[in-house]
Amino acid sequence: MPISELIRYRGWKVWFSYDMHITLLAIFYILFVDNLFRLFDSLLLISSFGFYFMYGFLINDFFDMPYDIAAGKERIVHKLPKSAFIGLILSVILISILHLLYLKELYFTIIYVFSFILATFYSAPPIRFKARGVSGTIVNGLIEKALPVSSVFAFFHHFEMDMLIFVMSSFFIHISEIMMHQILDYDNDLMTGIRSFVTDIGRVRALKIFKRCLCPFTAILMLSLCLLICIKISYAIFIAILVFAIYAIIFLLIQKRVFVRQENIFPLYMSCLFFLICNAFPPFIAFLLCIKEYTNIILLLFSIFSQYYVVKYRFESIKGKIIPHIEIFSEK
Repeated sequence: MPISELIRYRGWKVWFSYDMHITLLAIFYILFVDNLFRLFDSLLLISSFGFYFMYGFLINDFFDMPYDIAAGKERIVHKLPKSAFIGLILSVILISILHLLYLKELYFTIIYVFSFILATFYSAPPIRFKARGVSGTIVNGLIEKALPVSSVFAFFHHFEMDMLIFVMSSFFIHISEIMMHQILDYDNDLMTGIRSFVTDIGRVRALKIFKRCLCPFTAILMLSLCLLICIKISYAIFIAILVFAIYAIIFLLIQKRVFVRQENIFPLYMSCLFFLICNAFPPFIAFLLCIKEYTNIILLLFSIFSQYYVVKYRFESIKGKIIPHIEIFSEK
């Protein structure tokens, strides 16, 4: 397979993912509120999460290969010889182990290794959590956001109430996100025999739970997280006000039919809070860290770089007068 084709694999885009964004937010938040300067450690920590998220995609695509091909979702890595695919996975595991050997933080290592185990059995037999309905949804929320965020706080030995707010918010943000995807994929999942929480309970009932219970509860947690950040980092209030104002304008433009939404399942108020937490706060707090110590510009540059696909897709969609539902991991 040509390298130019392999480069388009969606698994390399984890550095630009929402999982990475909320993990960066946790790292930058702790560095700021605890007044820490640990640039090299922070960069290695970020790198360790990049390879962890990469492993999650690789192992999932490896064990999902027959299901994806049956559903017409053939991935670029499916064209690799099986030995090369396994070698790629083992290389990512080795690199991750090297990170742990350098960082040498016991609590972080325990959570990180546990996350790897869960990420493996999310798609691997005999457990294959993703085919177990509600338990699969819970495990997915843990491995993609809650456990990485927990490990950040463990790495810095920051065990306070704000850790609980970060972890709970991260977990339910992802639960909301994955449930929305399950609702959108409901017909395809039924046709291909894929079991999910939504196929277990039906789309109509799932929509009621999503809109009446899950979204309001998640929004309360997200608001709590935003409030926490604005209290601990006072300048963040200006970014929050700016984002709320932008979304108020977007709401009016949608009402006037100047813009249309790509999909209406995810409420606009959730999109606003999601954007604030994942896309606005991380670069802003990284900027504040630069003011404290100019060498932190590396963190700022990476934070801006990590937003590339979000900015790209939003710009392209808004040109077409569409408020998008962004899928970062397409192989285009």
